Amino acid sequence: MEKDPTRSGTRAFLRAELRTAHTFALIAEQASHQDKINRNRKNARKAYESVRHYSRRISLSEDESNEFEDKLVELERRLQLLDEAVI
Repeated sequence: MEKDPTRSGTRAFLRAELRTAHTFALIAEQASHQDKINRNRKNARKAYESVRHYSRRISLSEDESNEFEDKLVELERRLQLLDEAVI
């Protein structure tokens, strides 16, 4: 059982936020109307920034860190394909 429920909750939040970001990116990739593309690209970017922000504030195991980093790198690639600049 997790000793720190806040850490467990934060990890769950990060995973959910990553799934959400990937979903928004997918919708943007498949959309045909520019307003829908822009809206979903921006939402994906917000979720990306949220994960970047909070993942630096908690202690993650090496496996968790690798998991989040792999998913963030994939999300960065998708955002770049949608003409969203990421650092």
